[in-house]
Amino acid sequence: MTTTKITPKQLAEILCNITRSTVCNVTYLVDDSRSITIKGIKQVQKLVNISNVYLNHDYTKKVINLSGNTNFVAQELKGKTRICSTLIQSDTTNELMIDGKVLKSEAVTILGFYHNGNQIFEAEAHDNGLWANSYYKPSEKQTMGRGTVSVEDDFNIINTYLIRIVYIKLEGTMYEIV
Repeated sequence: MTTTKITPKQLAEILCNITRSTVCNVTYLVDDSRSITIKGIKQVQKLVNISNVYLNHDYTKKVINLSGNTNFVAQELKGKTRICSTLIQSDTTNELMIDGKVLKSEAVTILGFYHNGNQIFEAEAHDNGLWANSYYKPSEKQTMGRGTVSVEDDFNIINTYLIRIVYIKLEGTMYEIV
């Protein structure tokens, strides 16, 4: 499969033109929330691949369908503004983010860990004291819909900055974000 190089701005244009339910494969680099923070910077990043990210899946409808709670009303986005059905924008950084849903059954793979731009092993992060207490004692996660969706039917939301996406496969085309 050939890869087409595009910018985050071009990716945004492609994503905003997707108006039906679409599945994509996304590889992105993100701060690991379990790592320590020094001077406002997370010390460990992780390269993640998600095999099936669902675009144009309405959060409220998904919670109602999975929970049966027809009275469920989603809270307003906080700190984010919806641009189109597949994109939201951070109110603080003005950066665009993909808005996707990931079913619990989907493959989410951590491809590697990074510290100061260099790949490290998870054990190295431990040996160097880069993990916060949350790494050793993870908190119990509430299911979607403020706990109304069952553990078996739970799903996640992915709101990753477009500038952090490395690869995305959309509608049969593989894109490298440069």
